[in-house]
Amino acid sequence: MLTHRIMKFTIGIVLSSFFLGMLFTYQVNFDEVVLVTTFGRATEQSVINRNGDQAGLHLKWPWPIQTVYRMDRRYFVIEDRLEQQETRDRQVVIAKAFAVWRIDDPLRFHRMFRSNLEAEDFLKERLRATKAEISRFSFDDLTNADPQKLRLDDVQQALFARMRSDLDGHACGIEVVDMDISRILLPERITRSVFSRMKQTRQRFAQNARSEGKAIAQGITAETNSDKQRILAFADRVAQNIRAQGDAAAAQYYAEYNKDPEFALFLRKLEALEKSLETNTTFVLDTDSEPFELLKK
Repeated sequence: MLTHRIMKFTIGIVLSSFFLGMLFTYQVNFDEVVLVTTFGRATEQSVINRNGDQAGLHLKWPWPIQTVYRMDRRYFVIEDRLEQQETRDRQVVIAKAFAVWRIDDPLRFHRMFRSNLEAEDFLKERLRATKAEISRFSFDDLTNADPQKLRLDDVQQALFARMRSDLDGHACGIEVVDMDISRILLPERITRSVFSRMKQTRQRFAQNARSEGKAIAQGITAETNSDKQRILAFADRVAQNIRAQGDAAAAQYYAEYNKDPEFALFLRKLEALEKSLETNTTFVLDTDSEPFELLKK
């Protein structure tokens, strides 16, 4: 019986400690920032874990003296819907933008919004208003066949500057860390016109490329023909020189030959016979064939 009472008493103390701990302490996660209000009021010192270095267990007075409000300190992405925008040169485009944001000042954020959903609705309105900056740019700045003429970076900077200026004016505790156009479409009638203009541009580029290629080919052909003529002329001169030298040598040879044709013929036969018998080779030939008839003599 005594043991049972001790067990009940121990359990009561543990439960009481647990509930007291819940009343007088609260846990802060690394990815959240906490705002602790005292009788509904808060100061900058009421913000816990602003920089992520105060995560863990903290003490507080129970409700209604102090109330703990939790806010996510991570980055969020919002995107608005596709809407028509008019460019500086009175053309129409359909654009969609996105923004990356986070809670920068939890105290101001708590005073202005009740939840992240309410903050996102507010930002989407600002996002749609910010897209009006597209009207400062021409149609060719947004869509162009020449990448060098696109000004999408300038558009992004203009949208970003407009959004940050707008938020600074509202002092809502939100920081937009990035913003850009995520998609640009063209109405059907403009799409046909753009494609037609792009087709004409490409055809003009192709014609210029063909003309340049033809001119280069003609230049290469002319240079090749010129080189060919030079090579043939050089080869003809060399051939004439060789022919002249051969004719001179032949004339000298025939002059010597005509002095004693029979003896010259006999020497030629001996030379041919000597060359044919340089190696140990066996020939089966008619002895009457030249120059082997000399062997019979």
